[in-house]
Amino acid sequence: MNVGISITSGVGALRQIDAGLLSDLGFSAVFVACYEDEVRWHVEDVAAFVRRAKSAGLEPYAMPYGYGKFLDPDPSVDSLYVQTHPDTCQMDCRGRRIRKACPNHPQFLEWFSSSMRTLAWMLECRGFVWDEPSFHYGRGQWSCRCEYCRRLFRAAYGREMPRELTDEVLEFRSSNVAMFVLAAAAAIESVDRRLGSMVMPSRLPQSGLAYVGNEDAERLAQCSGVDGICLMVPWQEMGWDMEHGVREALDGPGKVAHRQGKACALWFNVSSHPEDRTVDSIDFAARAGYSNLVAAPSFPFIRDDLRAVLRRTRGL
Repeated sequence: MNVGISITSGVGALRQIDAGLLSDLGFSAVFVACYEDEVRWHVEDVAAFVRRAKSAGLEPYAMPYGYGKFLDPDPSVDSLYVQTHPDTCQMDCRGRRIRKACPNHPQFLEWFSSSMRTLAWMLECRGFVWDEPSFHYGRGQWSCRCEYCRRLFRAAYGREMPRELTDEVLEFRSSNVAMFVLAAAAAIESVDRRLGSMVMPSRLPQSGLAYVGNEDAERLAQCSGVDGICLMVPWQEMGWDMEHGVREALDGPGKVAHRQGKACALWFNVSSHPEDRTVDSIDFAARAGYSNLVAAPSFPFIRDDLRAVLRRTRGL
């Protein structure tokens, strides 16, 4: 079994974490969050950690966060680009700008592709994870109806884009997310064709986060720029039984990824609290057929706690 670890606590955590310790504990990969505004000033700190991880035998992956807030797993993650280029942001169905860049706006797409090429050149990583690329959806309001989206919709469907979230609009948005991921993959591959691309949808559809454009696992898995799907199982926050959450992932997006011949990695929020059942979660996922797992701890959660997790996986 391959078990990776996700580090999302920013540059401050990277300066303190011993990559050699993670390797000694038995982790095989490390997934490093690269926040837009932090990378702007501290990219060398991120690059230094990636080099240490690689030297320790870990496979490092970059996770760009906050870039235009289109890659936006956490609404609190800020974006200087959004602040300085509000005219490139998504427009909702009521004509209001949303603090989230539009993937169809040529200025944003050019800036994003350039930023990813720079990041790929600076970091000696194995690949990138595109975490929750998404359009806005909330309280019945959706985006994007900017001039570029409406123009593309008209070209694709031969009619004006409606203000209602029709099946055609849902299909259009899903197609746009897949095209964005394809463009992102092309950007990093222009630096190194060996770099892989993984995409993480916004949890499972059952979590209520549908209609953001990335809920179609089949379309994402079919994208030629996608090498694998990452799945976060939010069983704690949804109040599910842990085994039910893992089965939902295995029978849904996980099965789709395998059918398309793409890799699939299951992510767990892990902690030392007994009610989170961290070891049981990983044990059950492995026995259900997953061989690639990623632990997403809230630091500090290292040494003894992580050692307990890894000890359980070695015999599986």
